[in-house]
Amino acid sequence: MNPMDLPNEEFAYSHEAECAVLGAVLMTGPEAFDAAGLKAEDFYQPLHRTLWTEASKLVLAGKHVDVVGLIESMRGADVDWGYVQGLTDGFVSLRAVRAHAKIIRDHAKARALKEAARTVAGVAADESISVEQRVAQSVSALEAVVDEKSEKDALPIADFVADFLDRLQDMADGKVTPARATHIPSLDRLLNGGFRDGQLVIIAARPSQGKSSLAQQLALSHARDGHPAAFFGMEMDSKELTNRTVANVGRVPLKGLKSGQLGEDDWGRVPEAIETLRELPLYLYDQPGMTLAEVASKARKLVRKHGIKTLVVDYLQLMKGSGIRGERRVELEEITRGSKQLAKQLGISVVLLSQLNREVEKRTNPRPQMSDLKECGAIEEDADVILAVWTHKQGEGDAGDVKGCAVLKNRDGERGEVALHFAGQYQRWTESTESLHAPAIKKPAGGGRFSEEFN
Repeated sequence: MNPMDLPNEEFAYSHEAECAVLGAVLMTGPEAFDAAGLKAEDFYQPLHRTLWTEASKLVLAGKHVDVVGLIESMRGADVDWGYVQGLTDGFVSLRAVRAHAKIIRDHAKARALKEAARTVAGVAADESISVEQRVAQSVSALEAVVDEKSEKDALPIADFVADFLDRLQDMADGKVTPARATHIPSLDRLLNGGFRDGQLVIIAARPSQGKSSLAQQLALSHARDGHPAAFFGMEMDSKELTNRTVANVGRVPLKGLKSGQLGEDDWGRVPEAIETLRELPLYLYDQPGMTLAEVASKARKLVRKHGIKTLVVDYLQLMKGSGIRGERRVELEEITRGSKQLAKQLGISVVLLSQLNREVEKRTNPRPQMSDLKECGAIEEDADVILAVWTHKQGEGDAGDVKGCAVLKNRDGERGEVALHFAGQYQRWTESTESLHAPAIKKPAGGGRFSEEFN
């Protein structure tokens, strides 16, 4: 088929611009290809997309790019080579290539916008999902149109030195905080100060080991330091999250907050805790089965309105996939990669909780390993920091447990282990002076303790 026979749907493309750019590449090869900076999907005509894909293969392979090269590369394909040869008749300069490429890119974005509008219309009419889900999916579809990497050239390192010196001096003067502290000294030392913008942090554990509680305290600590934080719960509702936060801040027993049975001293600490919380930039949101698109939509809104710097998502295995691919492992990989991209795009730390698989319970040594990450090998690739929590020793009565926290991965610092003290009744975590090489777990007698203290 001759591409000239295709209709110019809704003014969706410029045939002349596509021909001019392809012709320039066939005449000058890599120079024009690099100047254009296009992707195959930017072209509207199917044949033009195919030609661009084949030309890119030749460029990457260091081979000569011209009509003969394409014929050899596409031998056997049903292509009107007379038409392809005619593309070289209107040779344009490299400067013109950039201008024509912009026309192609703008048309591609316009087509994407129309497609997003059709998607939004379809989602808006889908009454099988909630209004909140429809809004989130609609926002995600529209944002995908403009969420395009900016075109820029590689620059010599000398161009970055001045900014480096300014940033270094600002950190030395205390004008810029390089990281948000966890306020667990040994953990902050391993993490070179704490969590940073653009990081994906994984906190992994078996159920009822305290990963949700630990993550909530970290978000609370950041908020108390003046760094707005948010906690998205898919397992606990906002009432339970509030109970835990009041218990932590006021040192009020969680059992009493849930039952209303508090001692006189405890009643006195509740108002103090509430007054503290009123001033904190800490935001709670509970919604079961959120998708990545919904998390991203809520996160962007919180960044715009409140400038959050830390987002906790509890937890990975409870999130829904896009539904495009059926395999759960693939869906979870898409979620972890999307979470990392979200952290970079918004300039925040995303703390994603995850379960470990059952293999860790079968070993004599309870320390988790990287291979224990449940269902999702992509976590190991995408995460900047992976923390794994386990119970080293269970305390008697209200003495609290000794927990181990292993830094299994750390792009910006050391790996290692930190002993933590967990006072479950108050949902408080502090560094422990006990050794993680001491005799390990003591099994609870008589059916265990109040399980909700340990999620």
